[in-house]
Amino acid sequence: MPALAETAPNAAYLHLPHTQPNAPQTSTTPEEVTGSRIITPTPAPATSRTPHPGFWDGNRLLPPLTSRPEAYGQPQALELKPLPTALMHQGPWGVFNANTGAAAGFGTVGYYAVSRWAEDWSSLRDKRNRLDAMDALKYIPFNTKGDIYLTLSGNFRQHNFYDQRAGFGATKKDPAYRNNFRWNLGGDLHLGEHVRFYGELMSGQAAGVNYYGYAGGRWRSKLDAQQAFVEVRGKVLGATVGGMAGRMTFLDAPPYVTAGSVYPSLPYSWNGLRGYAFWKNFRIDGFYLTLTNNAPVTPFHDQVGWNSRLFGAYTSYAVPSFKFMGRNSQIFVDTFYLGILLSSSSLPTMAGGSIAGSTHRDTPGMRIWGNAGPLEFSIGGMWQGGEFRAAKDGPTRPVSAYAIDATLSWRFAKWPGHPAIGIQVDDVSGGNMNKSQTSTWGSFLSPFVPSAYYLDMSTYLGQSNLIDVGPIATITPTSNTTLLLKVPAVWRNNREDAVYANGTAFYAYRPHGTYTATIPQASFTWRATRHITLGIDGEYIFASRSMIHAGASSGAFVQSNIELTF
Repeated sequence: MPALAETAPNAAYLHLPHTQPNAPQTSTTPEEVTGSRIITPTPAPATSRTPHPGFWDGNRLLPPLTSRPEAYGQPQALELKPLPTALMHQGPWGVFNANTGAAAGFGTVGYYAVSRWAEDWSSLRDKRNRLDAMDALKYIPFNTKGDIYLTLSGNFRQHNFYDQRAGFGATKKDPAYRNNFRWNLGGDLHLGEHVRFYGELMSGQAAGVNYYGYAGGRWRSKLDAQQAFVEVRGKVLGATVGGMAGRMTFLDAPPYVTAGSVYPSLPYSWNGLRGYAFWKNFRIDGFYLTLTNNAPVTPFHDQVGWNSRLFGAYTSYAVPSFKFMGRNSQIFVDTFYLGILLSSSSLPTMAGGSIAGSTHRDTPGMRIWGNAGPLEFSIGGMWQGGEFRAAKDGPTRPVSAYAIDATLSWRFAKWPGHPAIGIQVDDVSGGNMNKSQTSTWGSFLSPFVPSAYYLDMSTYLGQSNLIDVGPIATITPTSNTTLLLKVPAVWRNNREDAVYANGTAFYAYRPHGTYTATIPQASFTWRATRHITLGIDGEYIFASRSMIHAGASSGAFVQSNIELTF
């Protein structure tokens, strides 16, 4: 039955997964649905025809909104109910396909994925599962068995930005109108069930009026290989085991650590080795990666950079699913170690300047997340050790820092819009600029920008030396639209440390008070068709009186988005 369910005709109908709407129904109960494996009634005869959707697809044929890359891993956007295979192209990850696959460690995987290589289109071997004209490009077989095939993918994305007194007024561009776009084309070649090659070309450009911030190679980049790796996969000791080598994206970390970076034209790209193993309720992932240097302006000259390295291991245990308050529930317990090496790093000084150097950080952590009935939550903690070495044989400082991040929401499933309403709290430690240059430094370092939708949509504030608390709500006015609302109030954790723009940059402002800003913000997304996603985001940063006295300004940020994907 499970095998038949994967190839049943009319699989896109949400009210009865994997069966034709007029097919006889049997007594399938919710208890027969576990994770991504669905025990279904007898499928309809193979002679039944699948209706062809028009350009403006019916809502029931649309992919879930949780597959939007920017929504990666957000607990208030959980999609724990099983969806039809025609709308979900996930790998063989069992219970870890919950939350649109974010639990598997490859980013969200819905109809499309954040990392396109994480998609699995092998169900299109059965032509009855083809619901879209572009499906012909998603499964191109080269043998009669169908296990040697090519999947093509592509994306065009444009962002337009309006900044009023950007970065608390630090950029001196007012107002700034920026826009950037990128396009990419990927090919996923499967050579049987054990070997596959993936390659992806990407190019990005940025322009605007009175713009700023386009230094480096991630906003403006000539055509180059964004990803190129080989993967080998098989069964070992009852686990699905795989290894990857080459250039790849990496998302196996909480969304407040990294989410691939939303705004620059090019997301983060890494080079190195990655190995994973999946059992029924436990998985482990090990990796050693170096950040791609995409600064060269000549096409196809990106380099394996050695200045920024990320290494470590991530494990996740899926607590056996259960029912609470009448709802299916799933909780994950993650433990991890993240090692970070940065050859270029700096610490702030009281005079508004910086101390150049390099840093090594060791970050063990834990995260418990998922849902228990209507309660959707993510609670995580990290401790960070290591050292900072000042440039030119300067003094070395030990590091001792921490970060606590939590989001709790209650899902009102029977209310219009099915809102999830809750609270977000983060406590990230800061250092002390008044201490000697050999004393312990206490500021937590998160160098790879987290999801822009986790704390601050403008990304003017980084996950260092801050405390924030505020309400958060996610509403789905219709089945193909979603609205995110939040109002965090932000303080500095330590008065003697700076206000950080991101993990490796800080402002020259040195306010006397700890209260930094209140930031009401909203994000609206419309999944117009399975290939077109539109969105608009906005926030206003109300800078504190102490920040304004130090030279900062309040200001607005508005962003519009369009994505075309196949």
